[in-house]
Amino acid sequence: MAHRLPDDAATWAMAWRDRLDDDDAFADVADGFDAEFLFEIQPDETYDGEPVRFLVVFDDGSVPDARGADGDTDYDFALAGPYDAWKALLTDDLGIAEAVMGGPLDVDGSKLTLMSYREAFSRMVDVARRVDTEFTY
Repeated sequence: MAHRLPDDAATWAMAWRDRLDDDDAFADVADGFDAEFLFEIQPDETYDGEPVRFLVVFDDGSVPDARGADGDTDYDFALAGPYDAWKALLTDDLGIAEAVMGGPLDVDGSKLTLMSYREAFSRMVDVARRVDTEFTY
């Protein structure tokens, strides 16, 4: 079943959580990574709705929770950017390094910690690309 983005971001996040939690390679590279990570899809020329946010909880290589979030949600890290950038990232038209290193996605949180877990961050994106996703716009 395809999960629609940005319309069903919370259910998409839960499907992603399930895939991450079942991914042994992610568990290995995320060992020791504990964080609440906020993801935000922002409006742009293609999508003119409200920002869509979801929070994913990482706990030492497992992913115990994923849910929709509001603008007041506390987090350790955030990744935010326009809808078109998210679509390009999830369809493998944009690499994660290119997206965050001066690209269209902004990272908030300790860059040093993220660099320490760059393999986990990269694996998150690889797994996200395997979620059955239908883009609304």
